[in-house]
Amino acid sequence: MSTCMAAVSAGVVLTALKWPFKTALFPVIIGGSVFALSFAELVLSLFEKEGAKKHSAMDFKLSEDVEKGVATRRTLLTFGWIVGFFVLIMLLGFVIAVPLFVLLYLRIQGKEKWPLSLILTGASFVFFWGLFIWLLDTPMPMGWIPRLLDL
Repeated sequence: MSTCMAAVSAGVVLTALKWPFKTALFPVIIGGSVFALSFAELVLSLFEKEGAKKHSAMDFKLSEDVEKGVATRRTLLTFGWIVGFFVLIMLLGFVIAVPLFVLLYLRIQGKEKWPLSLILTGASFVFFWGLFIWLLDTPMPMGWIPRLLDL
């Protein structure tokens, strides 16, 4: 698995290096990170001593100290937040949906106070706008509601 991941990520990086800087930035950063981690996993698994405790980046164990009902409720709640974020993006567009989602999540799920929620919402908007709109000049499609209102 790690060999395949290293090969695919190397291909992504090599392909993206031929693109303009702004276009290649994201795939090069993500692909390079995935390559480094999968190559490290490959090296560790190749040089593992016999009889040593098996390790793997893919080892995953669900916590056993949480009741099944609580775990199910948390899973559905998380899924609901993700679906809600996608709905906000479709209705309002990324530029409005990102800070609105951060605000709603902090206030409703995180139960944070207004000052901290507003500061973090503002920071998320500045980061999002600065990175994607200003620096990378990424076109962000409008949501359905602004498009209907012709904003």
